[in-house]
Amino acid sequence: MVTTRILPWLAALAVLPAACSATQGEPVNLERLGYRQCTGYFDCGPGRFCRRIDDQLGFCSAECRSSADCREVCLQGRCNLSGQPCDDDGDCSRDKICNRYGQCLEPDGGRQCTSHQDCGEMRFCNGACTISGASCGSSTDCPYFSSAGEECQGSCGAHCGNDNDCLAWGENLSCTPVGQCLQPGWEKWIPPGELPPTDCTSDDQCQALGFAYFCDCDKEPQEKTGRPVCSGGTSSVCVKSDAPLDFGPGPASSPAHAFAGVWGMRMEIAVVTVGLPLVNRQNTYSANLFLVKIDHLEDDRLLLREKLCEIRLINFIDSDEPFDDLAWMLIPAAYLRSLPVLEQTVEVSSAAPGSSFETSQSVEVRGCVLDDPLNDPLPDRHDYDADPNDPRFIDQDGDGHVGMTTLMDGVLRGQIYNVQRWKAVYHGEILDADHVRGLSTVENEQLVISASNPTLIYDTTTEIHAEADRTYFRLMRLPDDASCADLIRAARHQDSWLRHTPHLMDVADP
Repeated sequence: MVTTRILPWLAALAVLPAACSATQGEPVNLERLGYRQCTGYFDCGPGRFCRRIDDQLGFCSAECRSSADCREVCLQGRCNLSGQPCDDDGDCSRDKICNRYGQCLEPDGGRQCTSHQDCGEMRFCNGACTISGASCGSSTDCPYFSSAGEECQGSCGAHCGNDNDCLAWGENLSCTPVGQCLQPGWEKWIPPGELPPTDCTSDDQCQALGFAYFCDCDKEPQEKTGRPVCSGGTSSVCVKSDAPLDFGPGPASSPAHAFAGVWGMRMEIAVVTVGLPLVNRQNTYSANLFLVKIDHLEDDRLLLREKLCEIRLINFIDSDEPFDDLAWMLIPAAYLRSLPVLEQTVEVSSAAPGSSFETSQSVEVRGCVLDDPLNDPLPDRHDYDADPNDPRFIDQDGDGHVGMTTLMDGVLRGQIYNVQRWKAVYHGEILDADHVRGLSTVENEQLVISASNPTLIYDTTTEIHAEADRTYFRLMRLPDDASCADLIRAARHQDSWLRHTPHLMDVADP
């Protein structure tokens, strides 16, 4: 199996010291040999994999000039660690498919499973809960696991190179960016912000890899939104600029100059939604991670450019105690991919600890276009029913449905098509040159336009939770070459200053 194989000589390097009674000279430095360190399966990009020597440490394969550099095969300048290289299925034997990473592999799908662990390292179980029908990767994912012992049952996702490869393995399966046939909602198991984009239509999409990346194509304004996209409806690939990052011409004598750079931001928005089917009232965090480039424009003025890397919707109760979550929302990868980079400004007249970091208001409209994004009312489902061609509606995430598509899972399941408007101001306090935190003033509007299941079409009211310290942000400086994947992995650690917590001050100041 591809995900568990380790090059024999590389594994041997890891255990050699244990076989010696004494060592001489410097230890072998694998990175100097061209094996970049990694901690996750997708750290290395398409076509290369992280081979873990133990639970914490691994190395990506080297760059290469020929197959002699790789011990196996050199494919487009990258060592391909396993599988015969291929461009399509015709390059593989009849019992194999050409996967998304350009490797000939046996599909290896359909094995029965009750959890992801049954399928092997970095393989996934397409499970369904036996009572509710919710998608699951283990029985603990099921809504009635605690109360009724609900179990997860399913089959392992097959390797694939395109959606046609998935037709033989069940309904509603698609070939996901990880090269496996998985059911809708796979984003619950695999944060899409960790996956390197394999193609692009705009620079915004490439900046998930870091702010030095851009989409290698000629651009033109998109007809409805005006955003720069590849000309003629084409797509291209993300490439890295050779030029160093430019953080603006602002004077070094200004206190604001100390804050130019690349940052990670945890932004939590706690909302209360009333009118939902089944539960009526629900508290939910919109738990967001942004990769932020701060430019020093002039005088004391900074520009924040915010690339949204991850959105998780986390239901909670006021006591913050565990509870039986019956239904939840998931954000598809296409939704995240479609979002533009946002901009806000801030005036920093003092860099001293305790000084203010108060931003301008950002406004983002999703799923529709408005002449006045700040003040025009959002179009609703009655507008859509009256005229599905109303020019205000767009299919922003490109999935063939109006607005933006979110997934409902749990006891209630289906796709919901909606439009949204977000407004935000950050009321920050400077802790030091590398940390800023504070509360946020957020306004959120969301209207359901249509749904795959009529029972999911409903009118709700949404308001920000009354406990102000549940809606907050934390900014922390990162290396200039940081990516969304770097940020997501860093924030996942239990001691990370950017981890999700119910309240702003649940994490001690650095």
